[in-house]
Amino acid sequence: MLSPITMLSPKDIYQRVSRHLLDQGAVSEDDNGSCRLRSANGRKCAIGSLVRDEHYDPALEGVGISYYRHAHDGKLLRALYASNVNAYDPNVIDLLMELEQIHDDSSVEEWPHRLAVLGKRHAFV
Repeated sequence: MLSPITMLSPKDIYQRVSRHLLDQGAVSEDDNGSCRLRSANGRKCAIGSLVRDEHYDPALEGVGISYYRHAHDGKLLRALYASNVNAYDPNVIDLLMELEQIHDDSSVEEWPHRLAVLGKRHAFV
């Protein structure tokens, strides 16, 4: 009998992405400076770090998670769900959007502070 899929909690998502971004210490982007789930040099963005390797497909690139805020389905949502991230939950999407914004719109030097503020606001830390 198959066991039910255990989804990551918002706190787990926050902790996993925070650890990944701070350890990586660099933006995941292409040669043009556009953010990418996964870059050619092996880096992963906030959202890309949550998609397990077996569920990643280059076709997922090019659309930020905010696009899916009001969508009911899509390739990225399915890849996240298969990776134990319930991106169909509006609260999870909101958190993912905040994490994506930190990666995409803040300097790497700002990440520790911005992630700490996010964690406190959501009572994750």
